[in-house]
Amino acid sequence: MKVPENIREAYSKALKYRRAVVGTASRDGVPNAVPIGVGRFVDEERLALVDNYFQKTRKNLEENPYAAVTFWVSEEKEGKIVTNEGYQLKGRVEIQETGELYERIKAETKAIRADFPVKAIVLLRVEEIYDVKAGPTAGKRIL
Repeated sequence: MKVPENIREAYSKALKYRRAVVGTASRDGVPNAVPIGVGRFVDEERLALVDNYFQKTRKNLEENPYAAVTFWVSEEKEGKIVTNEGYQLKGRVEIQETGELYERIKAETKAIRADFPVKAIVLLRVEEIYDVKAGPTAGKRIL
């Protein structure tokens, strides 16, 4: 599925302020959700997450290769935090520890923070997109 440009841009904005979470589940359905701080869209359909410190997340993805990434863009208005937009992307993942794309993202990550380990990249192929902004469309599938 092609992710609209405005949603890809929202992800970049959200990541800048660490307003992104990846959710996984074990083979037995035990959930896990962790904040993410490094990643980007590699094309219109796939989001790359960098496995710096994934532990339960990585184990879950190896057992059950599906994930959800939720992110939101907020700002302060009149002393209140207002969410302008928010999305949840769901899909199947592929873990890469070698290859051209892995090496490119590893180099980009190291250029930002040389001390970050890059154990792998997790490629999420987006299959579903949901609105998570508060209001009447919250939780509704967009695509």
